[in-house]
Amino acid sequence: MPEFYNHNKIQKLFIFFWISMSIHSQQGWMAGVAPSLELKENLLGINTRIYYGPNDHFCFGPEVSFFPYQEIDNEYELKVTELNFNAHYIVELTHDFGIYPLSGINLTIEKERLIEVTDENKEEDGFGLNYGLGIHYNLGKLFAFAEFKGVTGKLKDEFMTIGVIFLFSKPKDKQEH
Repeated sequence: MPEFYNHNKIQKLFIFFWISMSIHSQQGWMAGVAPSLELKENLLGINTRIYYGPNDHFCFGPEVSFFPYQEIDNEYELKVTELNFNAHYIVELTHDFGIYPLSGINLTIEKERLIEVTDENKEEDGFGLNYGLGIHYNLGKLFAFAEFKGVTGKLKDEFMTIGVIFLFSKPKDKQEH
């Protein structure tokens, strides 16, 4: 197991973000970007997402995570692309703080290549289910978030993502008659 995958470090990271993150109601369309860490091989990548929140507690949408070729041992490099469709149910702890379970579907594409011979590649892909836990912090039109996501299925994996989501449209309030 990579050194980063230490339960004490992960627990401290969750406690830190638990204390420092929060949420405010998220209705409408939102887009986010975040650095992401793949925990099995310690790959660094980027996550982008577009979500829709029909009410204060539920949001869903597609995500793409990309981890460019990175050395995983002395001979091989690995590239990972993840296509996800996730949903969150936000539990507000206060007006500003909240947590959410994460669930969804996943397609992972992994490409491995020899470092010295770039024309020898191995590609593997697989469908899976996502599970996880996240927290949000309201910064006005921005929300800071941190989440842990696991993937089940053929290509099991785990990820930590910390980033921001920008709320760019809210549904119109219904007028009472």
